[in-house]
Amino acid sequence: MLTPPSPKIRVTVPVSPEVLSRFQRLSKVAGQSVGKAMGEWLEETQEGLDPMIEILEKHKKAPLEAIRTLQNYAQTLDTVTGDLFQKVKEMDGSGAQLAASAAAADDAVITLKRGLTPPSSNTGGKGRNNTKKSTGGSK
Repeated sequence: MLTPPSPKIRVTVPVSPEVLSRFQRLSKVAGQSVGKAMGEWLEETQEGLDPMIEILEKHKKAPLEAIRTLQNYAQTLDTVTGDLFQKVKEMDGSGAQLAASAAAADDAVITLKRGLTPPSSNTGGKGRNNTKKSTGGSK
């Protein structure tokens, strides 16, 4: 018994000119329409949506827990890349350039972690736009 193919549903998706340009290039190379190239790409990458959906659902229910989860992901990424850089450094005798790259990666992860929580002084205001003008000093 043959199973009929699942029906395809057409949707309108607004994209930037850059995204359209990339999918036009992909469709030209693949020899198919832009719509089909986009559809196939979405089909092939749909499994990546599940973790994202779970994080967003948790965020709506418990924002602090979601932030901790993202921080744990960042820490795990930091650990894995640090281990990788260390192994490559051990394989290579000098490793000076790799050490600099590892330090830059560490800085990026720290910046990412800091970006997940607002600073304690964040009041949500835009700050003052006026500056005090000098009146010429004391006489």
